[in-house]
Amino acid sequence: MIKLEGIEKSFGNNHVLRGVDLTVNTGEVVSIIGASGSGKSTFLRTINFLERADAGKITLDDICVDAANADKKDILALCRNTAMVFQSYNLFQHRTALENVMEALTIVQKKPVQEARAIAEEQLRRVGLSDRMNYYPHQLSGGQQQRVGIARALAINPKVMLLDEPTSALDPEMVGGVLDVIRSIAEQGLTMIIVTHEMAFARDVSDRVAFFADGNIVESGTPEDIFVNTRETRTKDFLKHMLAR
Repeated sequence: MIKLEGIEKSFGNNHVLRGVDLTVNTGEVVSIIGASGSGKSTFLRTINFLERADAGKITLDDICVDAANADKKDILALCRNTAMVFQSYNLFQHRTALENVMEALTIVQKKPVQEARAIAEEQLRRVGLSDRMNYYPHQLSGGQQQRVGIARALAINPKVMLLDEPTSALDPEMVGGVLDVIRSIAEQGLTMIIVTHEMAFARDVSDRVAFFADGNIVESGTPEDIFVNTRETRTKDFLKHMLAR
């Protein structure tokens, strides 16, 4: 289980996160939806300290961290148990797909090269890239690069996977393949928090959906609660706009 309590974040006078609370049970998939600028991606990044929250508490199983006062040991403990999939891939351009996936295993986890290679090969096969392991990022499509990013996240065997708009940088024809990979991983029981603008995907893959606005969760519930039995006017307006596109 991962539990976020009272997460606050400001950039100067811009109060981006306003006391956000969210609990995700082990094996649960939670999608976060909302308009651009609502704070959802910043919230995701505070979970593994890509952004340090100004206040709040993060609990992951037996790890409990005061976000504002966390030391390097606290941050490392969270980072070792979470993995981020970025919207812009964040691959090393001078390394092959295989080497990109191996990087954290050898550098951070200090695994022997042969063990790291075996894990990386397994995860690349898992995302459908067994024939692209020795390709460099510039030789791969956007969808393939994102699948390398997913394989890299899976390779460290995280307790929680964080996905930040994983299809937003893709051409439309590449979105479906990446979503299929994420869906298959979700079906295998990995705890996931997904920031997404793909409403049909969020409805299909999620155990729960949280609607973000003005730095907080306005409404959350099952996909049916959010997409069918919507309670809040702001959620209704957002969905009406998104589903009309």
